[in-house]
Amino acid sequence: MSVRKRKWRDKQGRQHEKWMCHITHTWPDGRKQTIRKVSPVQTKRGAERYERELRAQLLSGQWKGGRKNQTPTLEAFSKEFLAYQRTLNTPAEIDNKEMVFRLHLLPAFGKRRLDEIDERSIDAYIVQKLAQPSKKGGTLKPQTVNKHLKMLGRALRIAQKWKLVTTLPEISMLKERKPKFDFLDFEEANAFMAAAAKHEPDWHPFVVVALRTGLRIGELAALRWREDVDLERRRVTVQQSYSSKHGFKSTKNDKIRELPLTWDATEALRVQRSRIGGHLVFADPDPEYDVLRGAKSNEALARIAESLGMRTITNHQLRHSFASHAVMRGISIRQVQEWMGHNSVVVTMRYAHLAEGHGDELIQRLCPDPIPGSKPRSVATRSEHNRSTRKRPTSNSDSHPGLRGRS
Repeated sequence: MSVRKRKWRDKQGRQHEKWMCHITHTWPDGRKQTIRKVSPVQTKRGAERYERELRAQLLSGQWKGGRKNQTPTLEAFSKEFLAYQRTLNTPAEIDNKEMVFRLHLLPAFGKRRLDEIDERSIDAYIVQKLAQPSKKGGTLKPQTVNKHLKMLGRALRIAQKWKLVTTLPEISMLKERKPKFDFLDFEEANAFMAAAAKHEPDWHPFVVVALRTGLRIGELAALRWREDVDLERRRVTVQQSYSSKHGFKSTKNDKIRELPLTWDATEALRVQRSRIGGHLVFADPDPEYDVLRGAKSNEALARIAESLGMRTITNHQLRHSFASHAVMRGISIRQVQEWMGHNSVVVTMRYAHLAEGHGDELIQRLCPDPIPGSKPRSVATRSEHNRSTRKRPTSNSDSHPGLRGRS
């Protein structure tokens, strides 16, 4: 019975009675809550009318008294969160977020309400993930776990923005080891381009342009002659990218950028334009496909590397090589960031120290090597420096003005 009259006595022994509504409500996430309210009209009919109003508010979601208890679980919230992220992220980024939620975050936190995800549960998640085997062997790396934590933190901040939670747990990131990138040094890059011209002439323009622009493979595949390439001005504009799953789309950071072309990249593009037709600069040589596939170009790069007896080279190593060469040639990090299309300069900074030993010659400015055959100069001590710069003692004639002019 939902409407009942409650009777009780206070400490003074006085009799009291109130008409009340008792409603057991089931929320969308499966939680059950018993709601007890005193009827504003103290008659049975008034209490029944009040009960109907409460049930209507509960069904329509307008009941303010339940707002505190309506905090959704992460599983229920993730659908709304990912729908919102689709308005901000590229399809590839959404695919990655959906994968992380499905395989990692929801199995660990899916049944928890957002306000129940605290520091202890997050630290337990970190311990579990660092011990979890990865598909490539070993365990998950700290940078992988950090990506999960950043995604969870993002979801909780959006929940706070939408007034679903009031406080956020403190999420501590793991210390990451700086990754070491493989790239072609200057001699290897020249040898690689020469080998491409000799053994894979159809791929030579692709190799040169990739090494001289640092474009991602999706951006190279989406380059168009009319809209993106200006051989007279020696410039290329990156406006779109391509993936086999999502087709043509905006660039990774949704930014259009323009890059200057070196003379050899310009000549390579002229050769490419004279030998193939169509609107795309780098079409797939397989007639079954119109757009260049990353796997196809990686196969060609592997054949070129094999002809040199070199380690296997992939598309992304050519991009790493471009950034490394630019930094080693003294181009500013900000300029390299703009050319690479990085959203943050922090990402570009990882290229600053890729070349082992680069800058060794700068240390010679502190103490130059001696010229062959000459005697090395000793380093003056502080006392020797003080003695050499000490004020010269004055002569008698200087100390006694009366003696000046006398022989």
